[in-house]
Amino acid sequence: MPSIATSTLPHGEEAREILGEALFAYLVGRARDLPPDAADANEQDLRSYRLLPRVMTGAAGISLATALCGRTLAAPLGVGAFAGDRVFHADGLLPIARACRRAGLPLVVSEETMTPLAAITAEHRDCWLQLRAAGPPNRIRRLVDEAAAAGAAGLVLTVLAPVHPAPGLQPGGYSIGADIARRGSTTIGSTDPGVEALPPFPAWSWSDLAAIAAHAGEAGLPLLAKGVLHPADAAAAERAGCAGVVVSNIGLRQSGRWATPASQLPSVRAASAGAVLLDGGVRHGVDAVVARCLGADLSLAVRPVVTALVAGGEAAVHDLLARWLDEIAAISSWCGVSSVTDLDGGFVLHGGVQP
Repeated sequence: MPSIATSTLPHGEEAREILGEALFAYLVGRARDLPPDAADANEQDLRSYRLLPRVMTGAAGISLATALCGRTLAAPLGVGAFAGDRVFHADGLLPIARACRRAGLPLVVSEETMTPLAAITAEHRDCWLQLRAAGPPNRIRRLVDEAAAAGAAGLVLTVLAPVHPAPGLQPGGYSIGADIARRGSTTIGSTDPGVEALPPFPAWSWSDLAAIAAHAGEAGLPLLAKGVLHPADAAAAERAGCAGVVVSNIGLRQSGRWATPASQLPSVRAASAGAVLLDGGVRHGVDAVVARCLGADLSLAVRPVVTALVAGGEAAVHDLLARWLDEIAAISSWCGVSSVTDLDGGFVLHGGVQP
């Protein structure tokens, strides 16, 4: 089988040796309609943008402070969700939560996480619980209430490909749910070992989303809709009561043909008054700068953080995030702004023109 590229992931080869080929293939997440050694289109697209700095602006310093749903974060960066945390590291998400707390960055926690949510929020209060928009809405309402009781900062609801409607579509042919079940572990969203099996139908509608957003609002939790790539859907999510959207193609795990988040950010930003986040392809601090220019309030990184965790634990995750924050500060300062919030489309070029 062709080799899976690891060059852009920190500690990639080391993580691959530790995890083994099958689990690493699942983490890298190449969809079935892509060859295993295919380059990550999300990463490539972000990298294809070029920054257009301004000089002699008189800016005497740089602030990375970023607002998200009424909360102030240290920078326009966070760590995204992934399933089966203790499959990758014995301590699961706890080392990442501690590293995020030290860096002042948010952490999104999958409902397919094996570590209890209350244990994670005890380490870091700025955690968002990510749920799947599938199955009975009452299940979501219960998990919303549990998130509020655990002190979560907010909710993310995956609206694109929340379940696998056909067998064999898992990246690399590996089932993380089956692995969790073999270990006899439950997850945040399940009552039995493994991942809660949810039917994709009957399909949810905007009215279902509005009901969940209203319930989340009553619990004091902002709700973000994840998997939005079309500006019309971003506007509809806002009308349904969502505090914002996460522009994401779910890591191109279901298909390599989805549009990339970076390409859709400007149009989604133009259609949205709420928060806009990017998820997909972040490999360096400068990627968060580019995403900010394209309209993202915050960028979420997943795979590089997981490989750092696998290879070096909390210390490696902390070093990675600290290095990225330094890069964001330096690049933003060299762009001539005094705050990352001043970055906009005038600072980027794509194909020689501004997007």
